[in-house]
Amino acid sequence: IPLGSALRGLRPAMADVLAACSNTKGERQLQEAPKPNVSAELPPALRAQESLNFDPALYDLRGEAAKLLEHAGPLVGFGSFEGASRELEDFTASESVFSSFKYEKHWRQCVREAEDFLVVYERLICEVVCPRLKELVSDEASQTTFFYQFPPTLRLQPGPSEQYRRVHRDAEYGHQDGEVNFWMQLTDPAKTKVTLWVESGPDVGDFKPFELDYGCIGMFHGTMCRHSVPANESPFTRVSMDFRIGIGRCFDDAWTLKGIPHVHGRRRCVL
Repeated sequence: IPLGSALRGLRPAMADVLAACSNTKGERQLQEAPKPNVSAELPPALRAQESLNFDPALYDLRGEAAKLLEHAGPLVGFGSFEGASRELEDFTASESVFSSFKYEKHWRQCVREAEDFLVVYERLICEVVCPRLKELVSDEASQTTFFYQFPPTLRLQPGPSEQYRRVHRDAEYGHQDGEVNFWMQLTDPAKTKVTLWVESGPDVGDFKPFELDYGCIGMFHGTMCRHSVPANESPFTRVSMDFRIGIGRCFDDAWTLKGIPHVHGRRRCVL
């Protein structure tokens, strides 16, 4: 079965959960909160979906993630490699690493301490992602400051499982309109048959899967466009990485949404 057909066949039952999306605690807090202080609107080109390619041989995030899991999994207690394989898909992960905020917090700390992984990540940001964003910013004559998430979010989704990520937009988690989302597979989607589902515009409801292999990064306006990840029914573990980048004058680096339990750290890239 072609990968695209397999992924489209796993479309979540979106109609059953869209109504609840607008009534979360974060959405209610957002309605009452002051707005970010920005001097420009995010350009249309940065609100559209796009994909960026990179060379996995130059940016070995998959290999670095495997080394991180081999070290941190048994240490924190959320999984381990069993047998000789060190392929990410073969990592045996506890379901709690996907469903428990406590384990997610421990896992974020592991990523924060993974120096070799983060070196590769920052090279990818500064050499691949931000230069492409610079091309899409209309005011190319002046310098632009890009506020990139640090560390990125590294997600583990064990299988087989019925656990999924509900439909949401990132505004309810304190992300701004002046941010752009990036999402990439580190495992083989032909094995897990799980990927991110995203609508093409705010409240459009035309959810489609990101058909991305390792070496390709999906870009979308996740602050306003809803997205979700269905359950991983395969016997493999899915690993993905995502991050957000605030765009120059469209982003308020001092703004936070009150009541949000976790705020991502950020670093700057100026081009």
